[in-house]
Amino acid sequence: MKLLISALLCMSMSVSAMADESDKFKALLVYKFTEYIVWPNSPAVIKVGVMGNSEVYEELVRFAARKDDLEVVKINNTEDADQCHLVYLSKAQGGLIRPLYAALYQKSILLVSEDKAHIQKGANAVIFLTDGKLSYIMNEQSITMKGMTPSKRLASLGQSL
Repeated sequence: MKLLISALLCMSMSVSAMADESDKFKALLVYKFTEYIVWPNSPAVIKVGVMGNSEVYEELVRFAARKDDLEVVKINNTEDADQCHLVYLSKAQGGLIRPLYAALYQKSILLVSEDKAHIQKGANAVIFLTDGKLSYIMNEQSITMKGMTPSKRLASLGQSL
């Protein structure tokens, strides 16, 4: 699986314009974040919360069905987000970036968004499409400040601040 994601990202994979295909790849990247980020106390199960209605949620549920160390839940507010290790904010819920950032600022919870502008508004990582290609930006400094450790491999495959 690690080889697959590496090959896909290194080749600057082209993603179909169809939303369902891009959602599958976004979910795969979110899943890979759970493997390439080290959380304090190394939890046995990583809990991923998805805020908003997104097909990424459905795809992550499919991944979680095959993994004992991944739990995926829908979240509706910052209190629910507080119980997760990773929170995925869909583009449709983008207006919630500031309250989420405020609620998760000093906690070891990775905040991932679909809106590229959110990297400047508190997201730790952003997954986005540009010219039909899927990519991501991560803010390594903010991730480290929250007590998490991103692998060098993860940083090398995407863009970093």
